[in-house]
Amino acid sequence: MSRSEYELAVYLFGICHGALQIICFLMTWNIFFSDKILKPWHYQNLRKEKGRSLAVFILAGWNLFASGWPGIPSGVRYLVSALGILGYMLIKRKEDLEKTAFVLLLFYNFHGLGFLISNSIFQYVEEWLMNGLNAESQNYLSQVYLRITINQWLLLVCYGLMFLLMIKILKKIVEKPFHMNWQDVLFLSVLNAAGGMFARIVMELSFVKMEQEVFMLFDERREMIWKIPAIAVFIYVGEISAIYIYQRYMALLLERQKHFVEGQQTKALHRRLEEAENFYGSVRKVRHEMRNHMINIKGLAAGENYEELEHYIERLDETIQTLDYKFVTGNPVTDVVINDKYQRAAKAGIDFQVNFHYVQDNGIPVFDLGILLSNLLDNAIEACGKLEGERRYIVLTLKQKPPFWLLEVENNFLAAEGFPGEGIGLKNVREIAERYLGGMDIRIKENIFQIIVMLQQKEE
Repeated sequence: MSRSEYELAVYLFGICHGALQIICFLMTWNIFFSDKILKPWHYQNLRKEKGRSLAVFILAGWNLFASGWPGIPSGVRYLVSALGILGYMLIKRKEDLEKTAFVLLLFYNFHGLGFLISNSIFQYVEEWLMNGLNAESQNYLSQVYLRITINQWLLLVCYGLMFLLMIKILKKIVEKPFHMNWQDVLFLSVLNAAGGMFARIVMELSFVKMEQEVFMLFDERREMIWKIPAIAVFIYVGEISAIYIYQRYMALLLERQKHFVEGQQTKALHRRLEEAENFYGSVRKVRHEMRNHMINIKGLAAGENYEELEHYIERLDETIQTLDYKFVTGNPVTDVVINDKYQRAAKAGIDFQVNFHYVQDNGIPVFDLGILLSNLLDNAIEACGKLEGERRYIVLTLKQKPPFWLLEVENNFLAAEGFPGEGIGLKNVREIAERYLGGMDIRIKENIFQIIVMLQQKEE
């Protein structure tokens, strides 16, 4: 191999190295930013997700060209890429800035650790290849170029396989994308920073020019060939363990929050049930006193005290109005929930339509159904409340075909803001639905939002 051929091979090596890094970076990025909650009909969120990934691809892509450009250090390439990505996220997606910083640190850590492990393999193979050279051969220099090129490509292959293996393990650990704040980034990035600094220090000490000689770490300390990759593996395992523990902690925290919300809703239902009992007691009292009211009305009419009779009837009507439930569903709990939400919607100027009748002994506890209704209707009222200058409506429907129940809520919303995703309320709905062997389906068409919850009666 001639010197010009060797230089061409080095240039192609740089290009391939940069391309491999881009692929690994985008794979790492996708693990933390590809939101599994997104559905095909969430068009606006899906468009934002694609735009964000495309921007990162463009900003990271310049490494492909800078890799083959002579005289540009790798540290400069990484710094410019990181600043470009962070700058874009600061302007366009500020809420994801913390997680972006973490992904960048994680990527550089994996890059350094992958290089350290691959470099040990490189040292063994290089020694084996170079020992077979004959310094007195006429094509000695050509053989040197050839063997160095082979070893470099072997190093690239080992580096790529090691990096992909680390990403695959990471993907198994990260169950789904999660939100991060700066405290989370600090906690999870200590080992990332340590791994990156360790890799940089090893690379700087591997080849040190002195006044009259050259210090080569792996020649002077042969045991470093296995000690350094061992330390790299420990750092990687530590970072993966930290991510796993963090996810478990966040899952437990979310579960605790969900149970707290459910507990608060259950307490609220109990209070409203007590009010409902008082309400029905008042109804029975009015019915019992109705005979006396009729006697008083007849007496006033017979005495031709029409003005007093009018006042009496007005007061009686006011009493009856306070005891009136617009929707009677067949159960006190669902009566309370639906009528409470109706009154709240009516105050906000929202048209509230109900087609709901609860059948007793259906295998689904009424309290769980009450929590479902409360969450779904709160979500619908909040969405409708943001609309201005147009008709706002909510339609609640319950369809029954034993052993299946379909609970549907349809409402309009402000399409300009897009669908916000699942909050704690809808996550509670999904959990209750899955508890009853069902599921939750969300459908969006223009500014119409429809959520369908399927429940299945459990067999004893």
